[in-house]
Amino acid sequence: MAIPPESRVARALAAALRKGLAGSDAEPAGPGLLDAAVLVPLLDLAGRPALLYLRRALDLPDHGGQVAFPGGLREPGDRDLAATALREAAEEVAVDPARIEVLGALPRVSTLAKYSIQPFLSLWPPGSYAPASPGEVDRVFQVPLAWLADPTSSREVEIALPARRLCAPAWCWEGEIIWGATRRITLELLQRLAASGSGFGLE
Repeated sequence: MAIPPESRVARALAAALRKGLAGSDAEPAGPGLLDAAVLVPLLDLAGRPALLYLRRALDLPDHGGQVAFPGGLREPGDRDLAATALREAAEEVAVDPARIEVLGALPRVSTLAKYSIQPFLSLWPPGSYAPASPGEVDRVFQVPLAWLADPTSSREVEIALPARRLCAPAWCWEGEIIWGATRRITLELLQRLAASGSGFGLE
């Protein structure tokens, strides 16, 4: 993998986490749930570790306008769920899959729309990223891990869904709302980093 040396902070965090991660098909999807996979992109942002997110296009039938990690539904030709996540990430974000290092699987999460999502922590080279498919993705952005780990960054927000409104804990970053399954995946990663003794690049 051609991960450049300037990814040293993200790579150090990845090394601390790798042993606790599972393989490419870590858990089966639950009954009645649609099998999906996402990449959780870890990268350096101005010398500090960050995560990359995207905002889905507003007119998509499921989760339109919501913040997510790159990924999507498994297709019959996918070798495994890691391959699903890589394929979908390349379709959504302008990135060369050969430059992404998949580190291993985090625990599955499910969504209100009955998707079972297998997240994979991945190491990406630092840089600017843009939507590869404007019909699917409106924006790609990066959030510092230290900001996400700060308890004062999280708050309750009102979420407008097609059939109802709900209040949920979320991070609000530059007008983007990170909540639901994406927030739960992020929290799992933050908890693992805290348990590893990492300082989120603030040392």
